[in-house]
Amino acid sequence: MDPNQLFAQALPLESPWTVTSSAFEGNPKKLRLTVDLLAGTKRLSCPCCGEQSRIHERRERRWRHLNFWQYETELVAEVPRTDCTKCGVHQVEVSWARPGSGFTLLFEAWALLLVREMAVSEAAETLGIQDTRLWRLLDHYVAKAHAGMDWSRLKRVGLDETSRRKGHRYVTCFVDLDSGNLLYLTEGQDAATVAAFAAELVAHQSTPEAITEVAMDMSPAFRSGVEQHLPEARKVFDRYHVMALAGKAVDEVRKEVAREEGGLEKGAMWSLRGNKKRLKVEQLEQRERLCKQYSKLGRALSWREFLADAWRYATREAAEEHLESVYSWRRRCRLEPVKKLCATLKRHWEGILDYYRNGTTSAVMEGLNSRLQLARKRARGYRNWKNFRTIAYWIAGGLNPATGLPSPLPRRF
Repeated sequence: MDPNQLFAQALPLESPWTVTSSAFEGNPKKLRLTVDLLAGTKRLSCPCCGEQSRIHERRERRWRHLNFWQYETELVAEVPRTDCTKCGVHQVEVSWARPGSGFTLLFEAWALLLVREMAVSEAAETLGIQDTRLWRLLDHYVAKAHAGMDWSRLKRVGLDETSRRKGHRYVTCFVDLDSGNLLYLTEGQDAATVAAFAAELVAHQSTPEAITEVAMDMSPAFRSGVEQHLPEARKVFDRYHVMALAGKAVDEVRKEVAREEGGLEKGAMWSLRGNKKRLKVEQLEQRERLCKQYSKLGRALSWREFLADAWRYATREAAEEHLESVYSWRRRCRLEPVKKLCATLKRHWEGILDYYRNGTTSAVMEGLNSRLQLARKRARGYRNWKNFRTIAYWIAGGLNPATGLPSPLPRRF
């Protein structure tokens, strides 16, 4: 087959355009495909109003296309500009590229696919373009797809903070607990983040009153924000956050024992943390030995394991009875960190038990956080907040950027 015919079949040319001629130009490392578009035509429809208008002039435009084997390929065409009596002079849109873009639609589809799998800088290097151009491309499709999302059926939301960069720079994530998609990302970790999300709900065909359940940690700022801006939502504090606090309480007891005894044996910290199922045989033996040697550690670990049993019950009533037994330890445990945590549990009693209403957990949010941190680590950080938000929406937002892109697309789209 003639190479020119190969190019003609690879390009997504649609009516009213036809390829009248094509040729290779340039050096061996760069192939240039020149397309003559309706060379004999003198009148075209105005791209604004559709009226038949004369062609004012033709201007050369260039678009980067998918590589032809190992060669960088560029599409060149003289695009007409119509002179409409109503709308003035406007450039006619071509079917293989979006207005204002220097890439063909097939090239943009491939670029977006690469960004899902690697850092933007690496994808840009692979494609042979500057990363700033790739960021502009990504920003365009992500912003368009996110603005078109419909949240009218959104009922259950999870919120949590995650680190954006070093230096305690945090952002707050809002996640759809039913689909697992990232809904909204905003800077900060206070009540203002919930206010910003409530405003975003209105922009996506929903209302703050439509949210019936919010899974979150026990942050006073988040609690205040939800109470003020999501008035109909029940606050749910799931097992992950409660047991994380219990782990911190046990760690405080370990530090207290270490101060009293002048230190503990090597590896004690890791042996006393986590579940028994995840520990090695040596760590399990060390845990048992430490608990027998130091009664405070034994009591603290027994209390934490007893607390974990609260989520094994099938009904709210049985779980509440178990939590009452957990709380009763407060009067006789003689461990200050455990006493403080028991008081915290009592203040959040209803939110903890609301887990049994729908089995709501924050597992989706924790999985999302790990994906965002992996993307940040893979890119070795992002230049600014806007780039981090863009990549977060792209890899975790469940976006569909196929609007305006050629069909068929890779299955990932």
